[in-house]
Amino acid sequence: MRHLFIINKHAGKNDRYKTIEEQTLGLNIDVAYTEYRGHATELAREYVKQSDEPAVIYACGGDGTVNEVIRGVYDLENCSVAPVPIGSGNDFVRSFDVKSEDFLDVKKLMQGEDVAVDLLKCNNRISDNSISVGFDCMVANNVDKFKKWKLISSSFAYKLSIFYCLFMGRRHNFSVIADGKKLERKGTYLLSICAKGKYYGGGIKCAPLADNADGKIDFLSVPTVGVLKFISLLPTFVKGGHINNPKLDFIYHDKFSEVEYISDEPFDIGFDGEIFSVTNAKISVLPKAVKIRIPR
Repeated sequence: MRHLFIINKHAGKNDRYKTIEEQTLGLNIDVAYTEYRGHATELAREYVKQSDEPAVIYACGGDGTVNEVIRGVYDLENCSVAPVPIGSGNDFVRSFDVKSEDFLDVKKLMQGEDVAVDLLKCNNRISDNSISVGFDCMVANNVDKFKKWKLISSSFAYKLSIFYCLFMGRRHNFSVIADGKKLERKGTYLLSICAKGKYYGGGIKCAPLADNADGKIDFLSVPTVGVLKFISLLPTFVKGGHINNPKLDFIYHDKFSEVEYISDEPFDIGFDGEIFSVTNAKISVLPKAVKIRIPR
């Protein structure tokens, strides 16, 4: 078995990657460092294709690094991906029935087991956790702006962006076709999410009923609501109490095999936090498409 640790030195803060480096000293492993966006995809794919011997690729970084590694190897045999959450959000690992800190224990990971999970595919892009449109994308687009302010942490920058978009980004116009049928709606959307994982946005439990291996998309949509109603529902939404909640019956939830977003004008869509502009987006499930290493 071969082991490659792909380390993103810029993930998170306080040089968290050094704790992983310390644990790997003296081990029979390979180590590579990312140098630019998309580099983890290249490193992972090249490593697996070098040999027929089974390999585990350790994605040491945030959710973006995990996504890059998965994109590089999901269609290859004899490999699995081990997420090592040293980023700021680390939502991917939250959906597994394992303590998140166990993913930071190199020995437990190397002795772990592999489980097959679904992926989402949209316009030839791969998502391992969630795809969103509307309010969330506008928030993500503004986080980097607030991160540039001195003494502002990543988590506080996210909260500032939410507050800013509360007044600037609550109305989004698009149509949704789910499993071939157009979903009826009135007015505009606040947001919509297609999820495989339960969490996004640094611990927000947006899809509490999502299952990484059920072959279905966990779909959620929220119509545009007033500022006060938005503020009142946010704590419940963050904790995952919004599904089947009679006080929040305007929130729509279901499970589908395919979801398509259509708009007359370009709109932003988020793939695990990475934002792209599109005019339509068709999302489908790749059942049990990648093996994830779970710590022992």
